[in-house]
Amino acid sequence: MVALISVMDEIDDIVSSADARRRTAMLRKITNLFLEKAPELDEERVGAFDEVILRLARNLEFRARIELSERLADQAMAPRQVVRDLAFDDEVAVAAPVLARSGRLSEDDLVAVANTKGQEHLLALSRRVTLSARVTDVLIDRGDTVVVRSVADNDGASFSDRGFSTLLERARADSALQEVLEARSHLSPEQVGKLVEIARERVRETLQDELGQRMQRAIDSVVEDLARRMADTDAPEVAKADLVGSFDFVSARARSRKLEERDVVDWLNRNRIEDALAAIAHVGGIPVQMVANAYHAPDWEALLFVVRAVDFTWATLKLLLTKKAGRTPPLDLTQAAFESFEKLSVQSAQRVLRFAATRERFGRDGGM
Repeated sequence: MVALISVMDEIDDIVSSADARRRTAMLRKITNLFLEKAPELDEERVGAFDEVILRLARNLEFRARIELSERLADQAMAPRQVVRDLAFDDEVAVAAPVLARSGRLSEDDLVAVANTKGQEHLLALSRRVTLSARVTDVLIDRGDTVVVRSVADNDGASFSDRGFSTLLERARADSALQEVLEARSHLSPEQVGKLVEIARERVRETLQDELGQRMQRAIDSVVEDLARRMADTDAPEVAKADLVGSFDFVSARARSRKLEERDVVDWLNRNRIEDALAAIAHVGGIPVQMVANAYHAPDWEALLFVVRAVDFTWATLKLLLTKKAGRTPPLDLTQAAFESFEKLSVQSAQRVLRFAATRERFGRDGGM
């Protein structure tokens, strides 16, 4: 404090002058002094630094204020008034470090920023380690798509019932937000049920648009039954030990070179079915059990979605159907599968698999 008092007269002179360079130099000097002494300071002494730094930092050009914000953002005893002044700066580059990281902002400060500032300020807020439901309510109400996805992806964010309901409604039109919400931990059974219902609706709408009314029965099967079968870890047809060995084998192969569709075709032609299924799982990032269940399912639709999801060709699906049946499939089945393959997009097939994985995850965690 003696060092601070010794420069007070010089500070008064600098603040009253128009020399920005002198003010910036003195700001750095005082900030360095504060950071050096911070571990020893109590709130009263921090308050003395607060007043001095605030006087020096106001109306400085933004590069100096950005530097100050970065230096104070992670300080447990940073001067409160200075941090608040930086947080409300209209320049997001100045405000963002303290908005995202400083623990010296009160909940009232955060709510005020969320209510009055633009989307970039809100995005910085959304990245804080913890967020109260009072703050997230405002972020969800005022935030754009990027902000809302960010706050939904923040494991330290708390939500009111109204706030989470709003997130769910927005997720109906935003598949990326839906995926973010599905990945959150500690969801209530009611929230899980709503998420699964949203996923079910999006799958059904997408498939109806692409496959048409003729596939209505198959669509309902996919949504209500197929996903369950694909995620069924107790399927008796699947030799689990063989799958584990095959997945280890193809994973080791993938470390030496990228696995491709031709590898799957080669293994199928050599009747190395488990290796082929494990390779499909590896390429698509799909649980190997799900791929095996699709192969052993009594119908062909599950396999259609798996093959389309990894963007393999019709020839590979036809070969899988042949191996599955032990002979060339009947013409009517082949024609129906081909027409559906042509209409079904890769993105829609991937959405079906995500829905199946969601059902499996929430079922395992007790949410279903």
